[in-house]
Amino acid sequence: MSYSYKCLLVHHIGDGVFHVQLNRPKQLNAINPEMWEEIEDVFRKLDTDSDCRVVIFSGNGRAFTAGIDLKSFSSNLTDLMAKDHDVARKGREILRLAEKMAVAFNLIEKCTKPVIAAIHGYCIVRELAVGFAADQGTLNRLPKIVGNHSWMHEIAMTARDFYGPEALQQGYVSRLFDTQEAMMAAAKETANAIATSSPVAVQGTKIVLNYARDHSVDESLRYVAIWNMSQLQTEDMAQSAVAVMTKGPKPIYAKL
Repeated sequence: MSYSYKCLLVHHIGDGVFHVQLNRPKQLNAINPEMWEEIEDVFRKLDTDSDCRVVIFSGNGRAFTAGIDLKSFSSNLTDLMAKDHDVARKGREILRLAEKMAVAFNLIEKCTKPVIAAIHGYCIVRELAVGFAADQGTLNRLPKIVGNHSWMHEIAMTARDFYGPEALQQGYVSRLFDTQEAMMAAAKETANAIATSSPVAVQGTKIVLNYARDHSVDESLRYVAIWNMSQLQTEDMAQSAVAVMTKGPKPIYAKL
């Protein structure tokens, strides 16, 4: 597959690990419409690329991302609002734009390959500060991730900055590092550990975890049982069982 982009850098760094970097360093990786489309494209491809088992997602330069490129999107919105349409028709166009933008971030979540976010510098999410409610998943996903609705309400409604220790305390991130180099080394170590495990088990685990987040325990138990009707019949499980019982090396699993 071709992974050549204007606003992204994509490298297959070996052993099933791909590295996707936001690549507008002079703009602190602010996300413009072109980058949005490229994020959608790359995660569609990685989802079906059998050479990919896990993805590291980071930003090139001084920051992960400065958030939405306000200049680009303000220009698009200004052009839309200048059209000789009534409010209903303009509203439909805004809805289509918002839904199209949401697809890119949805695909990161729905990609069956685990995605490790390696965040350094800025990671700005504060739509309220520019006059609208966040509509690309911040208000929908983060309350379920951090599990602290009071803190989430405060952050969303004040648009204040917060830093690594607070993010770790609230469950927004899983680990902190003193340097970007240490962070990337840990990301690669984690990615390699995942990539050498059974892709059937890894991808199934991500899919079931995503399902469980939005469903009841009973619904999730039923879902994983149905999922494993086929997944328990793979060679991966037999190979893994032998390795565990004999205390042998981890098997080399076939691509999926």
